[in-house]
Formats: sequence, structure tokens, C-alpha cells
Amino acid sequence: MKLCLAGVESVYQDVRPDTVNIPFVLQSYYYVAKWQLPHIKNYDLFLLDSGAFSFMNSNLGHVNIDEYLDGYIDFINKHDIKYFFELDIDSVVGLEEVERLRKKLEDGTRKKCIPVWHFSRGKDYFIKMCQEYDYVAFGGIITDGVSYKEILKYLPWFVKTAHQYGAKIHGLGLTCKGVEKFGLDSVDSTSWKTASRFGSFYKFTGSEMVNISPKTRRMKKSKYIEVERNNLYEWIKYQKYLDA
Repeated sequence: MKLCLAGVESVYQDVRPDTVNIPFVLQSYYYVAKWQLPHIKNYDLFLLDSGAFSFMNSNLGHVNIDEYLDGYIDFINKHDIKYFFELDIDSVVGLEEVERLRKKLEDGTRKKCIPVWHFSRGKDYFIKMCQEYDYVAFGGIITDGVSYKEILKYLPWFVKTAHQYGAKIHGLGLTCKGVEKFGLDSVDSTSWKTASRFGSFYKFTGSEMVNISPKTRRMKKSKYIEVERNNLYEWIKYQKYLDA
């Protein structure tokens, strides 16, 4: 399983050079930073999320989703992005509009995107996705308001069905303990970055990640940079372990 690190764009400037050592990355188009652009082709796997949900939530009342999509298409074409997600904003605009946007995206890039299944789409829709696409995604942890417990209950069926039709499957935000046992092809996580904000150290033991909380949260900026660099490299070890 390939564990993609997300939130790379927000690392401290001193840590930016170290990000070239990350094998698998998921990046949101909405948050992408200019300093990242030269490194995109260096990653073994680079997944681009549309960031449309963040865009719409941040620009309420001033949203032109087609203009946003035009920029997304241009970015994909300019940087020759191989794997990119559709604008899975079902909860905001409805599935019919998502399908229109998907067609425009694929026509504009002349590539198939990664469609993202949500609970509102139903079981048959997922099967249809797996029949028509080589890479599909399982989403909805935040937007669908579904608990991890419920998602993990049904996850084995989704993985089995995707592989039955020859499709890879990505679990968006699925990084709970033991998720590697479900047979997903890829997942993404911001946990490595979140811990750094609170000065928590991660340590890879050789088989799992351990989070070590600090005795005090009062640290100099230089110490936070040190913590972030440590966490990055420990998660890189974890990425390589899960991939092997």
C-alpha cells in the first residue's frame, strides 16, 4: 500500500529541501505552492486533488466553479499530471453537476480522472466506476459525515469489488490504525504534519508509528523545525515499510 503524505505545501521553509525525499505525495491544487512545482515529477507517485471543496467553502457567494476547473485543467496539462481526482463536490452541487464537471475535466485533459465515490452515490454506482476506470477513490469521511467505524465495516467489499474489475482503489483520508490490512492500493494522511504543530515527535518502530507528546508545548521555532523534519523522515520510513 502506498501512503501519500498530504499537506507538504505548508512545511517550514527550512524543511522544504527534505520533501524531495518523499516517495508518495497527495497535493491539493487549491493549496499548491510555487516552490513545489519543480519537484512534482520527482515523486514515485503524485496524486493531485482538485481542492474544489476547500475552494467553495472559502469563497461562499463568489464561486465560479467552471473558472476554477479551467485553472485545474491548465495545471494538469502544463505539468503533465498523470493521476488527478475529479471535483467530488456532490454534497454541494449534486451528482449530475459533478458528472458534467468530470466530462469537462476529461475532455480538457484528454485523460481519465480518478472518480471519488460517496455514500450518496450508492453501491451500483461504485461498480460502474470500477468498470469504467483504472483508478477509483473512496471518500466521504468529512463531507458525508460517516464515522470511521462504519466506513471500515464496508471497506472490504469496496476493495474486493475494485480489484475484481481490475481497478486500483485509493482511500481518501483513511489512515486509521490497521488500514493497511484492507488491501487498499493507496491512502493519504496529514497526521505527520498535524503532530508537528503541537511539537509531538513520531518514531517508526519498524512496524508501526508511535507518537511521543512533549512534556511542554513551549518551544523555540528552531525546535518546531527540528520536530517537523524528524516527523517527515520517520513517516518516509513508514511509507517505504507499507509499500514493501
